[in-house]
Amino acid sequence: MAMLIGCAVAGGETVLIDPEYDFGVIRERDGSVTGTAHVVNLGPDTTYVRDVRPSCGCTGARYVTDPIAPGDTTEISFTYNPIGRPGTISKTVKIYIGDGDERHIVRLSGRVVGSAQTLSRNYPVECGPLRLSDSVADMEKVAENSGRHAFLRLINASLDTLRPQYICDSKALSIDVTPAVLVPGDIGTLGIYLNTKFTDTIGHVEYPIQVSAHPDSARVTVKVIADIISETDSVALAAIR
Repeated sequence: MAMLIGCAVAGGETVLIDPEYDFGVIRERDGSVTGTAHVVNLGPDTTYVRDVRPSCGCTGARYVTDPIAPGDTTEISFTYNPIGRPGTISKTVKIYIGDGDERHIVRLSGRVVGSAQTLSRNYPVECGPLRLSDSVADMEKVAENSGRHAFLRLINASLDTLRPQYICDSKALSIDVTPAVLVPGDIGTLGIYLNTKFTDTIGHVEYPIQVSAHPDSARVTVKVIADIISETDSVALAAIR
């Protein structure tokens, strides 16, 4: 359910009622959603809405340019299209008033739970209600006694709050899930750091990480792979590049 948040914001002779609009959690498959904002003319003269400009093409707006008499209110409606856009909504709608430089900004927020088609394309790895962008984190060539980061994207594809978990037995890996709690539609990151100081291997290495949506759910294996090269080879490779 959409929510209006905040208080009225003044600008010149007009006031924008509730400048923040939260669509809440919506499902991509349900299509576009619409919200409204209202501008009140508190000045002594008649004014009008000159223009309304959403921040991107995924958001449309409707308004009238009829005169707004002192004390009257006009309504601006905005429509967000979630198709192909799972995750967080963070958009703005700028409202220009009269012939001068007076304007207001409505900030739109919310979260989109993706459709099966979009999730399969952008987050193909299923892990129960959690989905991942890949099942392999390829570090490529990493010099011994050094480190490298890799990142995989996560998304909460359900209407429940998730607390992603991981299990890793290798001391060479440091792992972090950000944010630790994913609300419906939230996108997160599985951050992986490989520190080759904690391995004696030169050459190809593979490390498994068990990832789950929450402690009691099914797990999926993410494979971290790298080619660890000696410091001598690393210097030679850097010289070639």
